[in-house]
Amino acid sequence: MINLRLKQERIAVAPVDFSKRLIWPWRRCKVRILVVADGGIDFSTNDFGLSELITKALNSSGRPYVDFIVKTAHRNNGVTCDSPGFRFDNSQNPPAALKFNNANFDQVWLFGVERNGNLPALELKALTDFMNAGGGVFATGDHENLGQFMCSEIPRVRSMRKWYWPVAPAGRLVAPDGGSANRLDTTVVGDTANYQFDDQSDETPQNIIPRMFTVGASSVAHPLLSKSGGIIRVLPDHAHEGECVVPTNLTEKVIPGDARDEYPVALGGGARVQPQIVAISYSGAGQLTDVGKPAVNPRCFGAICAYDGHLAGVGRVSVDATWHHFLNINLNGTGSGRPGDTGYYVGGVPNAAYYDIIRYFRNIAIWLSPKALQFCFRFRWIYYIRYSFPLIWELHKFEYWDWKSLLDAGSRVRVMLEETFSHAEIYETAKVLLAGAAGEKNQTLVNALAGLSTEKENIFPPLLKEDTVINLVLGATIQSIVNQLPEFPNEAAEYFSDKSDDKKLEAIISEGLDQGLNAVAALLKDQEAFAKRFNKLLGK
Repeated sequence: MINLRLKQERIAVAPVDFSKRLIWPWRRCKVRILVVADGGIDFSTNDFGLSELITKALNSSGRPYVDFIVKTAHRNNGVTCDSPGFRFDNSQNPPAALKFNNANFDQVWLFGVERNGNLPALELKALTDFMNAGGGVFATGDHENLGQFMCSEIPRVRSMRKWYWPVAPAGRLVAPDGGSANRLDTTVVGDTANYQFDDQSDETPQNIIPRMFTVGASSVAHPLLSKSGGIIRVLPDHAHEGECVVPTNLTEKVIPGDARDEYPVALGGGARVQPQIVAISYSGAGQLTDVGKPAVNPRCFGAICAYDGHLAGVGRVSVDATWHHFLNINLNGTGSGRPGDTGYYVGGVPNAAYYDIIRYFRNIAIWLSPKALQFCFRFRWIYYIRYSFPLIWELHKFEYWDWKSLLDAGSRVRVMLEETFSHAEIYETAKVLLAGAAGEKNQTLVNALAGLSTEKENIFPPLLKEDTVINLVLGATIQSIVNQLPEFPNEAAEYFSDKSDDKKLEAIISEGLDQGLNAVAALLKDQEAFAKRFNKLLGK
């Protein structure tokens, strides 16, 4: 119940500009992204340029608590990039150029065009070390063996997508071709009659089928395809895409001579963590009248594959069927053979599909970030919500932590979060806070929330489902902030003097989560006592 007298006194306080004062510059999480291309893809405004991705999508995270810091590199000369002639082992990079390691970057995005051969062993080792230290990797090519050189032997990346054509070495799969009726063609007819290759540059996207996951009482898409109030169901279309797959062999080593597992077992023991297809595309286009490609044999195929390496103590990986989902020619129509094609800009204004696709790009950058950054994100979400209306008035300090009060606080937080963030992000928040603030002692619970535990029904009995645990975690986190930080954001700003005070924040979260887990235990105990009383009433 809100104390009305306190509420009236608080209303007299001058309003706070949350966008400027709530998350101070040094408190914003910094995600350092390296984007690497080879062959004919560059960072220009040309048709096969990535300027729309870099300057429009990754110029902002779309979130109030994180900044993307993007650097670009090209393995050849490149155009308008920060580091031409780039090598992952830094062997050819001049002293002033980018140095690839976990100290400088949190994730790397790979846009491969070159067809033949593979990365040298030293570069593969540098990428492997980066991934096993927690760095995230995104990779894509196109049909046939486009992208083979840079991507085809990188651990995990190599088995989550098809990179070889027309033949593949043992243990690898042959990719779809680019010209026959067996190609993967997602072209959707737009403003013009019939199917045309240049339909990829109009405002009509392809519809994808996201994989849905059951979390408590909700069905959610993967965080890569989640948005506030809904699900991302579109991608740019293209006449010959590549294919993402789930690997069948999880027992390979990362690279020759290195004994580390490519797919380690989950932290806390159990099975190896396996990649998942999180989106399906439909190949069903008719004859392309402008380039003479035949109608295709219709089928579905993997459009996006994701690997949650954090559950196994390594970096996350995401792969996409084609870089045409990211190029200027598909996003803004540059280079189309038809006059007037402007991609997803209609009358100079981006349409709804454009914003969903941009959100997918930003989701990649958020999801791939290492575990420490995930904790940084999630804490700031809760912090942001705590000093927002109406929670700034409704939450108050209390000394006795009971599960009913924490569930109430968590339910209020969840309602607030759902106004800005997706259900999948809220679910991720509970996992990250549990794993990040309390270490591996809660790994069994984290694995259960992630669907990895065969004991899920024992961990979540009928009256204690995932939603209850999530709400208790959220409630305990925010209550710890309420109890230990000042009441108003301008006062809270004075509590933190510099970046080193992150340790204070971690301590606040850890204490709250300990209390939250105690509340879970208390809830189970109360349920057990209730069951005994109920059985007594029944005469049992």
